[in-house]
Amino acid sequence: MASATPKKTTGRPNTYQVRKKTVDVAAAQLIFDRSFALDAFLCGYSAGRGKARPTKLTAAIVSQIDKHGHANLARICLAYLLGHENAHEGLDNSAYLSCLRDIRDGAKKIAQAADELVEQILQHQIETGELEMVRARTFHRLASALHGRFRAEVDDDRFAELIYPKLIGNRFSDLRTTHGLSSLAALNEEAEEIRKLHVRNQKEVQRLGGANKGLRTGNKVNKERKDFVLDLAALYEQIFRIAPTASTTAPDQISPFLRFVYRVFAEFSQQSTAPVDHRAYLTPSFGTVRGILKDR
Repeated sequence: MASATPKKTTGRPNTYQVRKKTVDVAAAQLIFDRSFALDAFLCGYSAGRGKARPTKLTAAIVSQIDKHGHANLARICLAYLLGHENAHEGLDNSAYLSCLRDIRDGAKKIAQAADELVEQILQHQIETGELEMVRARTFHRLASALHGRFRAEVDDDRFAELIYPKLIGNRFSDLRTTHGLSSLAALNEEAEEIRKLHVRNQKEVQRLGGANKGLRTGNKVNKERKDFVLDLAALYEQIFRIAPTASTTAPDQISPFLRFVYRVFAEFSQQSTAPVDHRAYLTPSFGTVRGILKDR
């Protein structure tokens, strides 16, 4: 009978390998419960080539699952999950730039909406000679929410003066107005300057032959996913006494082991909360699984 643990790998253990040694199996079985284990193994069950796909597991296989299959599957699933939930990892340069762009674009959108709101207030005041109170109160509340933490630093009158909309006050400014959300335009510009500077610095580092110290795309995901799939293969062989294979002739005609793997990965979408890298839970292609099995 094949071991449920694949051959040892050399080199520094990855997060998944470390987590496997510390997982609480009882807790794992509560998270990845018996019904999931039975369904996953049923997906991977086959009565043999050319025969109809079974609708239920045999009593002998269920006994094996209850004896050790469920515990082992839950253990490695929770180890893989914990290895990708809120884990410390090298910083991803593309993720950093993406955040900067979100801040830049979000600040611009809010600043533009605030300017439009102020124009509506001014237009109403020009046309009627009265202050449009709904918009004015709304603006005051928004500005107070943004700058409220600094209110203790100045008196109420000065705070109101800083956040309340007012004309710039020179003859060349037309009706341009400052207001309590004007700083968002500065935030937009500063985020863009930081982004440009970072891109220039990265290009300079590359020009001088330096290496990007951030997360290397795919390395962590591929290594840990490979180890996880190898563990799934060993467990599959232990339960069914057949070697796992990866093949497909159509989207709905895949090998039993692939069905088993796909069912397991589908479960992560139900359990995941904050993966470091969402790619870790993407279902591997049959080609990827087939390549992994060649290394057994």
